[in-house]
Amino acid sequence: MIAYLNGLILDKDEKSVIVLAQNIGYKVTVNTDFLSRAKIDEKTQLFIHTAVREDDISLYGFRKKEELTFYQQLISVSGIGPKMAMDILSTPIHMTKQAILSSDISLLTSIKGLGKKTAERLILELKNKVVPSSQDLEAGMTSSFNEEAVDALVGLGYEKFHVIKSLSKIPAEIKETEEIIKAFLKQA
Repeated sequence: MIAYLNGLILDKDEKSVIVLAQNIGYKVTVNTDFLSRAKIDEKTQLFIHTAVREDDISLYGFRKKEELTFYQQLISVSGIGPKMAMDILSTPIHMTKQAILSSDISLLTSIKGLGKKTAERLILELKNKVVPSSQDLEAGMTSSFNEEAVDALVGLGYEKFHVIKSLSKIPAEIKETEEIIKAFLKQA
């Protein structure tokens, strides 16, 4: 089983990268955050989850060991496969963990492909297993956002998932509702 790769990014597409390690090119499915930062001909290190089926062997890569651990917790839930877990990881981990801990079904169901029953099962099965790391707690505190702004943007037709994900990238010093909305609209 492959657990770690260190090599050069040869190519990338909308869901994966090809990593050259020891003269072998490995196709590794990665999350959107990794893809947005990945550059061809750049060295990378990935923690790997190897999924073996009778007709397929797939590699899923993560920058940090904590991401891999959370991914493995996600796929342990009935109804969440490797691809769905990668979609869930497109949301910042601290936000997903917080949604699980606080039973925020609306945030979880705003993730593409995640229905209400699966979100409820995710909360039920992982609520006592998910432990926010100190990094998650810091990220959660620094990316806290104004619920009024979230509600206003959702009212304008934006999906809550995308609103929260974008608001987590807005500088922490922007605190007023109007300023948050303006910053969001500039990013959108």
